[in-house]
Amino acid sequence: MRDKNLFHLVLGLNIALAGAFVVFLILSSQRNPGVLSTQFPVPSSLSNPPPVQISDPATNQPPMVAEITTNTTPATEVSPDPAAPRPEPVFTDQKFGWQDVEHDRYQGYLDSLRAVGCPEDKIRYIILADINELFTRKRTEEAVRHDPEFWRAEPESSVSTLLRDRGLELDEQRAKLIARWLGEEAAQEEKSEITFWSHVQLTGQRLGALPKQVHRQVQDICADSMDRYQTIFWSAINSGSPLNQVDLANLRQGTRTELMKVLSPEDQEEFLLRYSHNANRLRQELRGFDPSEEEFRQIFHAIDPLDHAMQLQYGNIESLSPQQRQRHEDRRNQAIQAVLSPARYQAYLLTKDPLYRQAQMMAMQHGAPSSAIMPIYEMTRNNDLRRRDIMASTTMSPEEKRKEINDVYINQQNEVRRIVAEARRGKPLTP
Repeated sequence: MRDKNLFHLVLGLNIALAGAFVVFLILSSQRNPGVLSTQFPVPSSLSNPPPVQISDPATNQPPMVAEITTNTTPATEVSPDPAAPRPEPVFTDQKFGWQDVEHDRYQGYLDSLRAVGCPEDKIRYIILADINELFTRKRTEEAVRHDPEFWRAEPESSVSTLLRDRGLELDEQRAKLIARWLGEEAAQEEKSEITFWSHVQLTGQRLGALPKQVHRQVQDICADSMDRYQTIFWSAINSGSPLNQVDLANLRQGTRTELMKVLSPEDQEEFLLRYSHNANRLRQELRGFDPSEEEFRQIFHAIDPLDHAMQLQYGNIESLSPQQRQRHEDRRNQAIQAVLSPARYQAYLLTKDPLYRQAQMMAMQHGAPSSAIMPIYEMTRNNDLRRRDIMASTTMSPEEKRKEINDVYINQQNEVRRIVAEARRGKPLTP
């Protein structure tokens, strides 16, 4: 009986609490203030909505700015109609960057940047970055286009002047483009202090793409090296003494050391292949051998350390004793043999023949292409054998020998002229 009374008491309390909660909810809703609809006015200084900047992180392209509809009426004279719909931005897939800086459409890009409130100093930075990127690419294209075949003995002598002139033209174009977008004063402030291809023509895919600062450092190093060479040269002339070849070798070593500070190993390799003293000597040594680019690279890598070390100690090969010279030549030949095929190595050894060297000199004196060297060599070798037979003859008088040798000499001169003429016309050559 007592449990039943306790149950009825708890049930009554729960009903009373529920009723009190309902009354609280009704009273609370009656005391809340009404919700007002609020509309913020459009600032009078902007008659059009700003465009939206969209960047593409995957391609790292400059911001893509939405095209906006502009109103030619001054903003202060516009009375916006609250009921009129606000214009929506029209997006474009056009991505603006350095490739657009020479075109009129670039103006729309700049207008959009200003419309969204981009500061003028940031706009100036963007313009200069685009212009510099454009001309960096143009210079690289010129350097690749005019890269000579550095492995051949006949260099393109016109490349030096051509690239210097082209560098000046690109500098003028850059200044005009800066003046177009930023004004003449900015063009003067941003005038390039770097003269491209001034002392050494840095060409090719690697050297032609060196950053401006590195390009200038290499030019300065080369200019300093040339000045020091002139000092050594004129000092020897004024003193009446021959050039000290060890001093010149140390000068070249100093230049290499300075280049190591600013160039990567790959860039320095390209520099030495094109412009070093030993590369130039190797080109002349391989006249008539006609190496491929890869063969020239391999031979240079094989013998440059040997030649450079010898030059630092003795100056040049002429300073070596006969035994030292033979050891040095043997080491060079072994290094070259290791990088050439057997057939090509035999062709290289042919260039060591004194008669072959004589044929090279004849071809150079007549301005003949390298294709004339082998026919001249074959002809001079045959004539040399003929002279030996004449001198060894026991049936000819001294007067007859002189006449025969003179006829051989005259015939040789005529044959050289014939071979050179055929080589220039590109005809098949015969000794």
